[in-house]
Amino acid sequence: MKRLFLLFLPLFAGAETTPVPLSSKPEKVTVFLNGAQITRTAKVSLPAGRTELYFGNLSPKLDRNTVQLKGEGSFTVLSVNTQQGFAEGGKSRYEKTQELEKKKEVLDDKISVQLKMKEVFIQEEALLKKNQELAGKMQNLKATDIKEAADFQRVRLTEVLMKQLEIDRAISKLNDEVKELNKEMTLLNTGADKQVGEVWVTVSSKVPVPAAAFTVTYFVPDAGWKPSYDIRVENLEKPLTVGYRAQVFQFTGEDWNGVKLTLSNADPRRNATLPQLSPWYGGVEYRTDYEMPPPSQYNPGVHQVSGRVTDKKTHEAVAGVSVQIRNTSLGVLTNENGIYRLDIPPILPENARQLEFMSVGYQKESRGISQELLDVEMSVDTRVLDEVVVVGYGTQRKTAATGAVSNALMGRMPVPIDFTEKEAPTSRSYEIQNSYTILSDGKVYAVEIKEAEIPASFEYRAVPKRSQDAFLTAQITDWTKYGFQDGEMSLFLEGNFVGKGRLDTGTGDTLMLSLGKDPAVQIQRTRTKDFNKKSFWGSSKSEEFGYEIKAKSTRSQPITLVVYDQFPLSRNKEIEIQDKKAPGADVNSETGLITWRWKMKPSEEQKTRFGYIVKGPKGGGE
Repeated sequence: MKRLFLLFLPLFAGAETTPVPLSSKPEKVTVFLNGAQITRTAKVSLPAGRTELYFGNLSPKLDRNTVQLKGEGSFTVLSVNTQQGFAEGGKSRYEKTQELEKKKEVLDDKISVQLKMKEVFIQEEALLKKNQELAGKMQNLKATDIKEAADFQRVRLTEVLMKQLEIDRAISKLNDEVKELNKEMTLLNTGADKQVGEVWVTVSSKVPVPAAAFTVTYFVPDAGWKPSYDIRVENLEKPLTVGYRAQVFQFTGEDWNGVKLTLSNADPRRNATLPQLSPWYGGVEYRTDYEMPPPSQYNPGVHQVSGRVTDKKTHEAVAGVSVQIRNTSLGVLTNENGIYRLDIPPILPENARQLEFMSVGYQKESRGISQELLDVEMSVDTRVLDEVVVVGYGTQRKTAATGAVSNALMGRMPVPIDFTEKEAPTSRSYEIQNSYTILSDGKVYAVEIKEAEIPASFEYRAVPKRSQDAFLTAQITDWTKYGFQDGEMSLFLEGNFVGKGRLDTGTGDTLMLSLGKDPAVQIQRTRTKDFNKKSFWGSSKSEEFGYEIKAKSTRSQPITLVVYDQFPLSRNKEIEIQDKKAPGADVNSETGLITWRWKMKPSEEQKTRFGYIVKGPKGGGE
């Protein structure tokens, strides 16, 4: 097993001992909003003296500064270090590349031999044809001689042509083998060469320890979860039902098979230190160390990218192109039509927000993950044109890049599970009681955290000036005790899906949810004729505006309907808004907002009027 050291290993006195591998797998995983903490355990029998142990096949992306080790038994831990190696039975990218290059050289030599042999037979074919011409010019030949020469010519020429055909077939077969090697090299080009993380432990014991226990924990990026909700309203007289769900994903390089899962809304990667203020001198632009980086070509709303890869010059499809998310093992290959489709994890680190397109003989292309449809044209790499071998029926390139890719897998369905909710001073976590499996494939795994019935007050809200629809809303007081976070929500009214929205928790003490349009409540706004008057005095003009608003509920329960409209505001001293009337409404004099709140019985109809006068040289109003 070969290893690339990240931290130096201490030098031990005395004879070297064979390192002891510790058999382990992820058992507990705490998934944060960004990143995850992995816990593994192992037991081993220790002899007396000094022993070197290691946890192998860990995530290659583990943060070495977060590694913690606990030991139970009569022994002393002397050192803990981390390093990178290769999976059991795996080989480094360099070794794999060397093997493929050697195989390719052998195939190239075989192709060269076949080409030389074909050239010999081509020359013999030309010689036989030339002999026919010479024989035709000779006058003293007997008939038997001519027949013998013709028979020989026919038999030998047939043999020569068949040999050429046989060689062409052999070259074609060899070229197919070269193509397969090129595909392997394209896969190597993505860099996923089964590299793994390792934690090395050196212990010392005065006596044998038959069952020494070790627990190692470490943090890995490239994992996280996002909250989502199912909001269900059976009817307006019952509490609403909220299904709290987590969309969990990871592409850390190690699968989480049958782990105990904990979801935490903490973000350990954020700076937890209180920022300090430096002296700020007048006339100098104030800058901080906490400014956000400039925006990049990345759209977090893109969850899948698809497109077609073609040759820039010929516009033909390029098959077998590796399409990979930068600095990850997530990717796919284009099919024979150059088509690809790649799922994008909900959260990507800044160094992984681009797609890389790689293929043997083409220049690498990079594109930001900014749109769902992304077609790419690839240019031939002119640096390898001088290493192209011309064969009987086409071309085959000698050079190739290296890497590996992981094919996209299907997403997973939500699984209901039991949980224990815990609240810390600065975060909240949910311990999932059942074991769960999340593969390192970047796909979203929907985990149902909990379902709760929450008391809410329902009311309809309408802005008939802009829309004739009434929107059902729910107000939840004391909502912080439920641990909600910002997230996407799916809305269901009386068993019917009515749309999607976003739960915004930064709205104050009362959380308001917009549950979508309800056709059972109808709103109409019309301008009344008796208020439609204009008057002129010299250069001045006066115009009256009046409107009628009607609302009707066809629901079988009483409802509350809030209707909004507005009076115009004047920015010109010469324009005045006068005689504003809105019976039964609350009016905000600063904003001009008009609010009616109606308690409506089943199948009841409400209507009201409001109006105003605009005076000025140029008119006003709407």
